[in-house]
Amino acid sequence: MNKYLYHIFLPVLLFVFVQNAVAQEPTTGFEEGNNQYVMRESNLSDIGTEKKIKPFTLGAEVGASIDMAGNDLSTFDVDLFGGYRSSSIKCLGLGVGLHNSFSSNRYYIPVYVLFRSNLLRNRSLFFVDFRAGYSSNQMCKGETQGGFFGAAGLGINLSVSKKFGSHLLLGYNFYQVSPFTDEKGAYQDINGSHLVSIRLGISF
Repeated sequence: MNKYLYHIFLPVLLFVFVQNAVAQEPTTGFEEGNNQYVMRESNLSDIGTEKKIKPFTLGAEVGASIDMAGNDLSTFDVDLFGGYRSSSIKCLGLGVGLHNSFSSNRYYIPVYVLFRSNLLRNRSLFFVDFRAGYSSNQMCKGETQGGFFGAAGLGINLSVSKKFGSHLLLGYNFYQVSPFTDEKGAYQDINGSHLVSIRLGISF
């Protein structure tokens, strides 16, 4: 477990440091009709009711999921998504992921409908994230199966501007997994795969 936490939190800390360094959009100079020197920072205050929001968004996430049942199915996750957005809906669209096991040849490829919404209409720090769809799973090398995929999570908006956003997402993932025989010939009936995930993401 400790090695999984190390692989997760080191990239998280690095991402947050880099994100804070590049998220600023400095507007240097003197305001018109004013002798006050100003610098504007890109954050949640950039988004207001008067800002025109693009009706379409694209994004990506990277992170990891920890197997809650101890079946050695913890994964490194990469997801891409796109869809409609508004002042309160961050994304209503489709996503696809590649979630690869750390310690075996097993992986999941979920394709899902994504709904993500701010908890408040404007300038919301938190958002909710729901996903449902179908996952193609390789539980034994050379053999694939498929089943339901579902996820729910709570996110934090790290930086938001008119053109770019970043977030941290904590969630729960479920994959329907049918009984299978592993590489050692042992029969496995794990009654689904349950994982807790942490992901960092960007959107445009």
